[in-house]
Amino acid sequence: MALRYTRREQAPVGSLSGPFEAVDWTRYELDYDRREAQAEADIAYRAWSRAPASDGFAVYRAAQDRADAAQDALADWSRANCRSGDSWNK
Repeated sequence: MALRYTRREQAPVGSLSGPFEAVDWTRYELDYDRREAQAEADIAYRAWSRAPASDGFAVYRAAQDRADAAQDALADWSRANCRSGDSWNK
């Protein structure tokens, strides 16, 4: 059984106060969405690998497309909102 964490459990402690609280939460939410989408794609890939004759490839590709879109959204937001030299992990 895989461990799953809630957003509260994974929140970056200590980085959510002050004038950049909204920025921190937005970055956190986008990263959380990316990680969840990629985890779903990884699970779908393993399922397809175990049963390649099924329609698992379509399920995997759809999940991977969602993960790619989440990664693109995070990258776009980061380019627009993070200054050069900002640390991703505070």
